[in-house]
Amino acid sequence: MNTYTSHIVHVRPELDRMAEYVPGESPEAFSARTGIPVDCLIKLNSNESPYGPAPAVLSALSDHRWYNNYPDTNATALRNALSTYTGLDSRFIVLGHGSMEVISLLWHIFLAVGDTIICCPPTFSLYTSVTTLCGAYVLEVPRTADYEVDVEGILEALTPETKMIILCSPNNPTGNPVSEADVLALLETGRIVVVDEAYVEFSDQPGGFAHLVLQYSNLVVLRTFSKWAGLAGLRIGYGLFPEWIGAYMKRAQCPFEVNVAGHIAAIETLKDLDYVLGNVRKVVRERDHVYDVLASQPYLEPIPSQGNFILAHVSNEEVEIRQVRTTLEANGILLRYFHHPYLHDFLRVTVGLPEHTDRLAQALAKVMV
Repeated sequence: MNTYTSHIVHVRPELDRMAEYVPGESPEAFSARTGIPVDCLIKLNSNESPYGPAPAVLSALSDHRWYNNYPDTNATALRNALSTYTGLDSRFIVLGHGSMEVISLLWHIFLAVGDTIICCPPTFSLYTSVTTLCGAYVLEVPRTADYEVDVEGILEALTPETKMIILCSPNNPTGNPVSEADVLALLETGRIVVVDEAYVEFSDQPGGFAHLVLQYSNLVVLRTFSKWAGLAGLRIGYGLFPEWIGAYMKRAQCPFEVNVAGHIAAIETLKDLDYVLGNVRKVVRERDHVYDVLASQPYLEPIPSQGNFILAHVSNEEVEIRQVRTTLEANGILLRYFHHPYLHDFLRVTVGLPEHTDRLAQALAKVMV
């Protein structure tokens, strides 16, 4: 017989309406599901770099002997290196355990129960998940037919409860950047405008909107080392903040948020930009090849992208997306598929190595055979 008294503990009601963020399937999970060995797979579903870290990063991580000690709480060396890279003084920089952690902290600082944010789908779904966990709500202003931000629609959707406007540039998954004119127009609303620049290094304007942070007290720019630097596994992100927002971020943040390995890897990456940005240029060149491969298929309509990925619409009535997925998975290729209504018949391809593109082309050619 149980002698303890049970208590009913209720979770927050927001969790009942919170859609779980579903990341790209891991090779291990895919292998367990399909029986295809991990070493036979091509992973093109999470926008990771196919090139990995700079050799200097791996060497520095191996040589370090003080993993038993906490990292510098102020991250002085890394923030100084980022200052040189971004052109902003280190006091405007806040680090995080990946940009996702920075997003979560920023949302919790500004959003209370009943507040709203505006985002522009199709876009990164994590924005909605974190908003819901805060007890707030998302006002969706869909992008135009060519996936541009609908500024007039955003202005009409604003309410007194709207605290933030979220833009992804280049946008994930459509790959198009936001224009400076649109950002400036939205900054005039006085709301916090967050520009997520996770893919900016692959774009035509790799400096992004960092320069505007010094001019506008309501602009936040988010960045990450996961995509361009080949460090997704170490989870290093940062934000460029007006000082008043940065002060709240640092006050609310747990200490030692980025681990020692992350500090080392990011600093060494920024010391070896020629190598790392050389890999970025390789990805950009290969992106054109991937686009041509997708466009050559009669059932696919790819969208031009400035990220390290390309979104494509399965547009032929004779082909269903599940047919495409089945064929590609049988050939050991992992792509990103979506459950969102805006993206029901779309797939996203991460740009990999040239040999990955060749195998992708071969698999796509089998879909209508």
